[in-house]
Amino acid sequence: MSDIDYDKYYVKHCARYYGWLPAIEKYKEELNRGSLKYFTLCARSAIDVFMLEMKGLLLRDESKKLPNVVICENDKGAAIEILNLVRPPLKEAVIQGPLEDILLFQDDEQTKGLSPDAYVKNFRIRERLRIKMLSERLKMFFPFDVINFDPYGNLLDPGLRKNRLYQCLKKIFELQEQISTFLLLLTTPISCVHTDCASRLRADFEANVHRYKKIRDVLLSSLHTIGYDEIEDKKRIAIGFAKSIVLATAKNTGWNCEHQGIYVYQNKHGNRFLSSITKV
Repeated sequence: MSDIDYDKYYVKHCARYYGWLPAIEKYKEELNRGSLKYFTLCARSAIDVFMLEMKGLLLRDESKKLPNVVICENDKGAAIEILNLVRPPLKEAVIQGPLEDILLFQDDEQTKGLSPDAYVKNFRIRERLRIKMLSERLKMFFPFDVINFDPYGNLLDPGLRKNRLYQCLKKIFELQEQISTFLLLLTTPISCVHTDCASRLRADFEANVHRYKKIRDVLLSSLHTIGYDEIEDKKRIAIGFAKSIVLATAKNTGWNCEHQGIYVYQNKHGNRFLSSITKV
């Protein structure tokens, strides 16, 4: 369990307040809608939810509940606490379980044809059916206007082929197909980058620098170099993440998107994180 006091995690608050908030406010104006439908992986204190409510981006109904907020939380105790704190319209709006298992669930020979509420003696099958129920429930809530993909895990380690969080990201793009646009807030640690991901970021960077004069000009004017190894590590990861992970994944699932900003911050343990904002 993390020993970070999220109420005093000020560097992340800056990413929320100066990055997420203005992007969501602008997006809501473009949609010209009273309230937004929001999916988040918030921690116990649900700071992002209350920030958006305070700014009028998430609205409570006549029963003082938030009807357009859905939360996924792995820890059972935290899920109960979040439900009592945030008070979504139904307890079903707080999905308790591991995001990777829920979003990526597929029937196997033991669960195929079984209803999620079927009773079986085998504990493993019962647990698989519980995940199946959560998967069906979560997918019914899609699509969302704003998705805050801030999981407990790393999108850059392990490599993308084995990275289940990356598979979740692709699944989210697929599940959003019913609408034409949405806002994606994506956070990941960048202190540890798998060699396969590092190689991909480098190759894409060098290919783009070679192919596009505009990219070369921007790099020269802002960083005074087009050499990958001459750019500060956190900056080249940020540049590469936008192009090689977010934009590439969107394109591969049929979406066009516009990157609206990246924020890099460091926690008290010296671990660095990247927060990316993309209008899809």
